Amino acid sequence: MTLTLQLLLLPEGRLSAFRTGIKKLAHQIVVSRFALRRGCSNEVEELLKSHKYIFPTNQNGKVLGDQPFCDEAMIDTLHQSLFDGENSIGVQSHEDFVSVLDGNDELELPIAMVALIATVIYAILMDWRSGNPPSSSQVKSFNATVYISIYKAHEATLTRIFEGGKKKYHALMARLYKAVCVSDNVLLPSGALSNFDYLDLSAMSED
Repeated sequence: MTLTLQLLLLPEGRLSAFRTGIKKLAHQIVVSRFALRRGCSNEVEELLKSHKYIFPTNQNGKVLGDQPFCDEAMIDTLHQSLFDGENSIGVQSHEDFVSVLDGNDELELPIAMVALIATVIYAILMDWRSGNPPSSSQVKSFNATVYISIYKAHEATLTRIFEGGKKKYHALMARLYKAVCVSDNVLLPSGALSNFDYLDLSAMSED
């Protein structure tokens, strides 16, 4: 059964619980990765601008525009929420991870999965936007309707990468798949506008 069918067959209550479960798990990852603390509103605004949070940065704080969706918060949340254990959705849904390249059997993550996790991270940052730690009810809350435009923005970024070259798209999504299938992030570096401001499509690898 594909991942899409698995989610469609979930009753709305369980689907909501699935989304909020991911958000609760991701909260501590995001807090740790971005060093969120009381009074961090300026830092959060900077991360939200042009969806900077999906990009890793180098030691000097420079955004690595050729590595969208490769921030360690993305990798850790994808792994822990969807690929942790043999019964996880990611492990049980290999049929959804086919390559977009003809004759290539290297697995890659589907757009829906990557866009969902990026949207969850956005929602957590919005919870911290005031600079105050969110309440326990905020941490648990994830209204998909509220964030559908953000989800679509991440879909648009991935679609733009695909349209910029299937090899670049595959290299990114296959790299992400490999990264989330290991316990430690050893494959990737640490670190209201469109996602495209930071995106450096020309520099993205095709291998």
